[in-house]
Amino acid sequence: MKSSKNIQINGQEVEIKKIQIGKFAELMLAVEKLPSIVTEVVSLEELENLNTELILTKLPTLIANAQDEVFKLVSVASGIEKVDELGFEEFIDVVTAVIELNNISAIVSKVKNLGKVFKAKVQ
Repeated sequence: MKSSKNIQINGQEVEIKKIQIGKFAELMLAVEKLPSIVTEVVSLEELENLNTELILTKLPTLIANAQDEVFKLVSVASGIEKVDELGFEEFIDVVTAVIELNNISAIVSKVKNLGKVFKAKVQ
């Protein structure tokens, strides 16, 4: 798996790097409020069945409610300080690069498994 990816932002090439474990605490602080904000707008069932209609109907409210938290999260994850100054397409390119580089779905799955292991050990 690649450790970085170059993308174009405002006509300049920017390197997005894989998130290092040392950034984990900062990343968790950046994401702390996000789950409750998201679930106020989108149900878990809707998230599991994400489609174009849902994105077009819920995304504006979600962005309005979670904008500052999302910017903070993407900034920490990408290393780009002023993500709020990016164009929409560039912002999506940054988010996509972060997700691709860090295999987010696999990490979520492994964390869920880890939680089950800890729970089994405690009981």
